[in-house]
Amino acid sequence: MTSYRVLALLPLAALLSACGDHQEASEGNFRSALQDDIGNMGPAVCLEAPAPRLPFVVDKRAVSEHPELADRVKRADALAKAGLLEREAMSDGRQRYKLTDEGRKLYAREQGLEQGGFCFGKVRVEGIDSFTPAQAIDGGYTVSHVRYSYRIDDLPDWAEDDSLQKAYKGGLEGLEDTHHKRAMMVLTNKGWQTERRFAE
Repeated sequence: MTSYRVLALLPLAALLSACGDHQEASEGNFRSALQDDIGNMGPAVCLEAPAPRLPFVVDKRAVSEHPELADRVKRADALAKAGLLEREAMSDGRQRYKLTDEGRKLYAREQGLEQGGFCFGKVRVEGIDSFTPAQAIDGGYTVSHVRYSYRIDDLPDWAEDDSLQKAYKGGLEGLEDTHHKRAMMVLTNKGWQTERRFAE
């Protein structure tokens, strides 16, 4: 009877062992810690607004006299085409740009953030490319240097608009590609954390 009980517990012990140790330097632990940090940091991409504050008014006739206004107008028109701004002709010939309902959802200042831009997308960690063996450093910490790959999810359809791509001079290129980055991971009593999360 005793031997039966021991044998019955063996599969459970093997299952617990297979779950792994959350303090082990492993791809699974690093990926989970990275996603928990950068995946929850907020929007992955922010496009600078054409003016520090919205709404704003611009006189297109002044663009020829002030070339620096050309980029602002180009961006404003592209954002209007994307449905984030509404362009309104004023009686004096100037153009007024204000947020649409969709633009208000993405405008950082509307969300209490200081950036005056339109923010979107979420980071999804795809995998761990490589990592160094866990090693002790000065201060009594154990760290590992990790190289990981990620993609940006939840991209709006208008992000691929050609006029917006040109207005932001490549700022939207490669959004659908897989990207690679490095991070230092720190071992804690609760498992691995990114250096940024650990320093909070």
